[in-house]
Amino acid sequence: MEEDGIERLIQSSRRVIGCVAPDVEPGVDVASWINVSRFVDASGDDNPLYLDVRYGAGSVHHTMLAPPTFVLAVRAPGSAGVLDLTEHRLTGTLSSLHLSWDDTVRLGDALAGRVCVGDVTRRLAAAGQARACVLSTVEYQRNGVGFARGWAEVEVAPLDGDPSLFPLRSIHRYEPADVEQMVRELDTEQPSRGAVPRFWSDVAVGETTPTVLKGPLTLSDLELWVFAEGRPVRAGNLHYARLAELNGHRAVNPVTGWPAWDHAETSLDSAATAPSGPSAPGGLLFTLAGQHVTHWMGDDAFLRQLSVRIMQPFCYGDALRLTGTVVDRYTVTDEASTRYHAITLLVVGRNQLGQPVVEAHAVVFLPDPGKPVRLPVRGGLTCDEPWRTDADVRRSPGRVHRAKQATPPQGKH
Repeated sequence: MEEDGIERLIQSSRRVIGCVAPDVEPGVDVASWINVSRFVDASGDDNPLYLDVRYGAGSVHHTMLAPPTFVLAVRAPGSAGVLDLTEHRLTGTLSSLHLSWDDTVRLGDALAGRVCVGDVTRRLAAAGQARACVLSTVEYQRNGVGFARGWAEVEVAPLDGDPSLFPLRSIHRYEPADVEQMVRELDTEQPSRGAVPRFWSDVAVGETTPTVLKGPLTLSDLELWVFAEGRPVRAGNLHYARLAELNGHRAVNPVTGWPAWDHAETSLDSAATAPSGPSAPGGLLFTLAGQHVTHWMGDDAFLRQLSVRIMQPFCYGDALRLTGTVVDRYTVTDEASTRYHAITLLVVGRNQLGQPVVEAHAVVFLPDPGKPVRLPVRGGLTCDEPWRTDADVRRSPGRVHRAKQATPPQGKH
């Protein structure tokens, strides 16, 4: 029966391939101070470049910026096809997200975006359960000009019977020694690099970033993220009326028995997700990975690409330790003949049990003495001869970056 639901979703969702995603609501449309502040507050980002107007005016950008991941508050790729429109016993989970940027987001910029369904396919989970995989693509405009793009994959599985979606372990309780260690990490966390340039010539393959602790995840974190995303939030009768239009959202609350419960709240409902508790949305995990990169790279650098794979839920009470490793170093040239000095950073986030939660690959353009990062990036990139010594090659984990812009998985357009 559950597998039939997967097949029905795949067949129905194929009608919207190439169309605007029916389940992605619009978010913010301007990088105002209040919108940016809500976003950085919700992710715990204390970078003054994203918080302080005066600091931004004195930076190399001459204005306050929004974090690159702020585009998620405009439109968040992550469509589940027509899941919201049909009755089901399924749930969708963001499994991977890739974004690339040509330029920064400046204070006051007018922003727009469009998410389309790219493909819908059948996939088997590791334990053999059938899932539907929905690919969505996104394009962003800043002041009417395209400047960022990307794609995401959502895996749709039966609401019951998939332990990878809702871990069976209970909410974690920390021992006194663990609490002492975590407090020490939080109290000694290094600030963002800020105005001190990180030069490309000073970075070597194998270099690591300082480990940063996030969490433990609280209900306040989850609530703040709802507002940071910029989507409409409805309550009371408005929420009841909205659910009447969305058969795929409306369900019976498994605890209270009330018939107008929102399926989309499953991952945030502590009662419905017992014993593990609610979990963080994929967009928040993507933002935390991006924040780790921007803190390390400094104001003068530019985050060109960020690809994140979500490996398991980040649950209520969990802590997340993020650390990065430089795995490649090279140069690329855009269609305007501007050369960029690039590095690839592998970021891994593990929970308090040492289990991998997220894995991210970031491409960062760094300045070099007398060679600032010139924006915007124009057109496609051509990879120059890799500027790596034999020792660098031996130390690299083996992932060689291809400067060509990443595209959605093969066969999904």
